[in-house]
Amino acid sequence: MIAMQYKFVLPADYDMTLIERRITEKGYLLDDWPGLVFKAYLYARQDAPLYHSPVNSYAPFYVWQDHHAMMAFLNSEGFKALCEQFGRPKVETWFIDEPPSPPTAQHQFASITHDASQQADVQGINYHAWQPIRVTWIRHAELSAYQAHDLYAVGYIARGQAFTAS
Repeated sequence: MIAMQYKFVLPADYDMTLIERRITEKGYLLDDWPGLVFKAYLYARQDAPLYHSPVNSYAPFYVWQDHHAMMAFLNSEGFKALCEQFGRPKVETWFIDEPPSPPTAQHQFASITHDASQQADVQGINYHAWQPIRVTWIRHAELSAYQAHDLYAVGYIARGQAFTAS
């Protein structure tokens, strides 16, 4: 399996309700996507009252069954439309060590770190850069324990066709 993430850093005065609305209106479009295990629609707000973020960003996190599924998405009309609106992002990828634990409805936040010693729900490594990734799904009540990490709100969780196969 392959984890994939790209991140759009948005201007400080960007109206983040536009990102939240985009997630609400379009998140379901990846439900049942071939080869997708899941996509967590992650975003961060500078003005978030519950966590600190130095920037506004949209940073979705995907887990794909294989590279064929990932490439099909990256060549899709939907991804092309995203690139036309926000620019072509740098797409990071990591090979997943073991079957990942996807977020559930109880997880409102995600912590992403590159600390290889941290246990997490999704663990992998980018062999090009020898960079690990650790993603932890967080409930509201657990948020204070993760304030030193990169934190994101989870706007929606799309479950692809490969979700039941994982």
